[in-house]
Amino acid sequence: MAETAFATVYKDEWVAAFERDKTSLRTVVTQGGQIRGRQAVFLIGQSSREAVTRGANGLIPATADNLSTQTVTLTESHDLSQKTDFNITVGQSDQRAIMQELSRKVINRSTDNKILTAIATGTQTINSTAAVMTKQLVNRGLTKLFNGNVQNDNNVFGLLTPAAWSHLSDIPDFASSDYVGTMPNVDGMPTGGVLMKNWLGVNWMVHTGLSGLGTSSGVCYAFHKSAVGWAYAKNETEALAGYNEEQAYSWARTSIYDGALLLQNSGVVIWNHDDSQYSS
Repeated sequence: MAETAFATVYKDEWVAAFERDKTSLRTVVTQGGQIRGRQAVFLIGQSSREAVTRGANGLIPATADNLSTQTVTLTESHDLSQKTDFNITVGQSDQRAIMQELSRKVINRSTDNKILTAIATGTQTINSTAAVMTKQLVNRGLTKLFNGNVQNDNNVFGLLTPAAWSHLSDIPDFASSDYVGTMPNVDGMPTGGVLMKNWLGVNWMVHTGLSGLGTSSGVCYAFHKSAVGWAYAKNETEALAGYNEEQAYSWARTSIYDGALLLQNSGVVIWNHDDSQYSS
């Protein structure tokens, strides 16, 4: 005789949705700026002068520093979650922890998106027609970047779609550890951060926030850390949680006041990438 009364057991653990947990971009751009209310001011040095010799009068000619500033306006980003005591009591797993973790992820994604928007304002596009990533295409982009006097000082970063990373992985130079340098640990990046691969003097990473992901109009970037600025107010990310006794609900709020902008156009190159081959 077949059994018909079965018990359903719910696990206490919960499975997080796939999304970006940490902001992977704030550590690879220039941070800070001088906060003036809602604005941050970045000081940028532009130097094309050459060394000189003493003049006929025996004096060394003096040259003024060529400095400029760029200002970014900070905007506020918030995520607020609320759950009643009833929902927390009858809900599976630790509902308060879920609220706090998901709220943090929302703000991290917001920060990355602001930085990506700033990078995307660069105008040095390598290929007007989208194509799959090849060694020749990478060479063209990096040649353009380094021809602009960008220093190859381990502060150059490449952002690839998953499909672009897969195409480059077909290249032995990129795939083999015989040609790839050590995996960089970016200053300030916590243990367990985003995986990077150093190749051709660039720290490459996959980023799922790139425009056109999975389509024939994807984009990839390479940029120097000094080419992009990100600034924040207060104490970076504000993550709070609490309980409202009058209305009997728990809440979790994550906030940040930040902004990003392109500081030096010559420090960014853009590839139009056809993501469709590996994404279908």
